Amino acid sequence: MKYIPMSAPDITEEDVQAVAEVVRSGRLALGPKTEEFEHLIAEYVGVKHAVAVSSGTAALHLIVKALGIGPGDEVLVPSFTFVASVNVILYEGATPVFVEIEPDTYNLDPEDLERRITPRTKAIMVVDVFGHPAEWDEILRIAEKYGLKVIDDSCEALGAEYKGKKLGQFGDAAAFAFYPNKQMTT
Repeated sequence: MKYIPMSAPDITEEDVQAVAEVVRSGRLALGPKTEEFEHLIAEYVGVKHAVAVSSGTAALHLIVKALGIGPGDEVLVPSFTFVASVNVILYEGATPVFVEIEPDTYNLDPEDLERRITPRTKAIMVVDVFGHPAEWDEILRIAEKYGLKVIDDSCEALGAEYKGKKLGQFGDAAAFAFYPNKQMTT
């Protein structure tokens, strides 16, 4: 079978040397480069804190756990998304409820979002697909009206902005990913 790459990351000789420096240090995780990366990402996005974990999926899972989402809870999620957005809800025994998307951005349709809220709804997971920001003003208005938590899955949207603010500043917590097909890889 012929290998077809998902994408080819742009890795420079400087990148290779930086990786070699970390490998030689023996601090492959939780070292000074990780701390520097967390600080730079937080500064770039415009938030107080950033925590590096192994993947976007791990980040989303930790957010779902931290928000106390569990059995009996529903989380509204777009019908067009990566499987991880749904899996992390299922990992905690909660129920994903699919919301229609807007055809021009593939993001949550705010009208359908509000229609799908039930007494069991605990959170909204907003996925900024392909770097296109969702209708954050309307989604946050709905979340506030119903007392819902908001998870910002910006795994495909590092650097994208909504009304002059970088994604990752909206909602209760946000996740970014650095898989080879993302805007920036690690």
